[in-house]
Amino acid sequence: MARPALLCALVLACSHAARKDLTPALAAEAPEAAAQEAAAPGAPPLTAPEMIEHILSRTTFGARPEDRLRAQSVGIAAFVEEQLHPERLDDALLEQKLQRFDLLREGPDALVQKLVEQRQMRKRAAMVEDAPPPPDGGEPQEPMRNGSLKRDAISQLAQAKLMRAVFSRRQLKEVMTDFWFNHFNVFAGKHEEAALLPDYEQNVIRAHALGSFPELLEATAHSPAMLIYLDNWRSAVPRPGAKQNRGINENYARELLELHTLGVDGGYTQEDVVEVARCFTGWTVAEPRTNPHFVFRPAVHDFGSKVVLGRLIPPGRGEEDAKQVLHVLAAHPATARFIAQKLARRFVSDEPPDALVDRVAVTYLRTAGDIRSMLRTLFESPEFWSRTALRAKVRSPLELVAASLRALDAAVDDPQALARVVARIGEPLYAAQAPTGYPDRAQTWLTSGALLARIDFGLQLANGKVPGTRLDLAPLQAATAEETVQKVAARLGATELSEKTRAYILEELRRSPAPPDLVPARAVGLLLGAPELQRR
Repeated sequence: MARPALLCALVLACSHAARKDLTPALAAEAPEAAAQEAAAPGAPPLTAPEMIEHILSRTTFGARPEDRLRAQSVGIAAFVEEQLHPERLDDALLEQKLQRFDLLREGPDALVQKLVEQRQMRKRAAMVEDAPPPPDGGEPQEPMRNGSLKRDAISQLAQAKLMRAVFSRRQLKEVMTDFWFNHFNVFAGKHEEAALLPDYEQNVIRAHALGSFPELLEATAHSPAMLIYLDNWRSAVPRPGAKQNRGINENYARELLELHTLGVDGGYTQEDVVEVARCFTGWTVAEPRTNPHFVFRPAVHDFGSKVVLGRLIPPGRGEEDAKQVLHVLAAHPATARFIAQKLARRFVSDEPPDALVDRVAVTYLRTAGDIRSMLRTLFESPEFWSRTALRAKVRSPLELVAASLRALDAAVDDPQALARVVARIGEPLYAAQAPTGYPDRAQTWLTSGALLARIDFGLQLANGKVPGTRLDLAPLQAATAEETVQKVAARLGATELSEKTRAYILEELRRSPAPPDLVPARAVGLLLGAPELQRR
């Protein structure tokens, strides 16, 4: 049976299934059994240390020493289950660290009002600068000089994201928040989006990151941040005699089909895009400059009948038109496979095996899009535990910086410089302008300039030259350079260094001898630039 037909059959067969977290908890023996199954003929399966490093590299932003101890103590399966239920993990230390970001504690209403007021003040200041001198010959009024609230809000968002990636105990939830934010990307630089993003990330993306994909999809569709970013808030059916006839805007409808649900090869047509856009007329934002919130406005809705993916949307209804579209898309087999493929790409490899993608898609359909269940399917699969998946993913700049800090138990007093480092390596946070967000493929990050920036970051971090960040590398000192390198590599999660990497680092240490207490810093700097540490 062809794949689409198979998935359609599964939709019908599984329509009676319960709606949440149907997959049993990961069995204690599942990872080891999967690793044994994945081993190529005549080749050994992943060793126990390799398995721990592998699961930590995929379910966290990088292993802390305490993470390794925890996974060794309770077992891989139990560690995964802890991460799949973040509400059971105390994150009070992180919450304390986040208190410094005052703008992020304000609601979107207060933030957007401040942004609008600041823009008005800047306009008045510009008028003062351009005005002619007073007729009495006096000095013109001094123009207002103040910082950009939008810039400060985006900066705090980026710093808070880094702090969560480094210090949260709920690592898998933060990994999935980053994953879904890119899937449902919103560019911080458009209009007043900087004021809307704290609420969007916290109460839309993070709140549903490990829940139900249909619920996440609906939450994004109702979000003022998304409606403004993709222009649906201005979409309206033309009315004869109306003062403003903006017309129907297809931006959100197109990205909903192509990027959020079905995928570019999901079987929709341009006519479907138009019909979906008609269904979403009236989904808009009220009080965008004072208290932005979702509202449905019947006066600008298209009440005619529509046909989406062959399904009739009856005439004469209102907000229900778009709700039906969301339901149809969330239950579609193409959506199941598109989401499965993106999850497999994130957690297994850039080109995940079709058989694995199919199994995750089946789980999506069987559980009505339960995210935890799909992740369990991935984490118990032989493909995940195969040797080819080990270090198969290139770390994004955010992952590289966070992993380095976590591995070295860094103290971060001020993350501003770190956020600039992430941007310099190639991933300015919240600054992806396209609806696609940042892609999850190696070629996105492996430019020559980015590689040099990665090496430079490692050297600066190891030598204490990243402002606001402190390291204690004394525990990594050993009797010889060779032992120090081995100790540092183990701390950074490089279970095996290539002979080429090891020889290069030892040669560099011999060529420029340093006092014993400085050898760990040099080894850290050199290793953080090594090929093995660019991957997870």
